[in-house]
Amino acid sequence: MIAYRYFGKRFDCGSKLGHLKATVQYALRHPEVRQEFEQYLRAEVWR
Repeated sequence: MIAYRYFGKRFDCGSKLGHLKATVQYALRHPEVRQEFEQYLRAEVWR
């Protein structure tokens, strides 16, 4: 058995919802797309 202590968020990317959650979290932290993606979410999703 191998163990690794992991600090941070984990996502179940084997499920569709988990994959989407991981993608959104990544986009909101990525410096190239964060601002534009956040604007998109505010306009289209977080109404």
